[in-house]
Amino acid sequence: GAWGRPESCPPGQRLVAFRLRVEAPRGLWDDTAANAMAAICSGGSLLEGRGGPQGQWGNWSLPCPPGAGVCGLRTRVEPPQRGGDDTGLND
Repeated sequence: GAWGRPESCPPGQRLVAFRLRVEAPRGLWDDTAANAMAAICSGGSLLEGRGGPQGQWGNWSLPCPPGAGVCGLRTRVEPPQRGGDDTGLND
């Protein structure tokens, strides 16, 4: 894959919630898994990556408490399949 352009909250704002667009497993077909991420800034701005169109948006994360922001993400990554369909980032 290729890196997309950076997305940032406006100055003085923080990332307060996010969600992923994830394609469900397709069996023998090529799985794409996580395709895009969207985030909300503390001022209400929506940031959305330009990932692929496959999959469905998941639920928004719980919003951070007032004055706080997202400081990390926990991801699910599939290990190499040795000849199978590798998806990489899954959720």
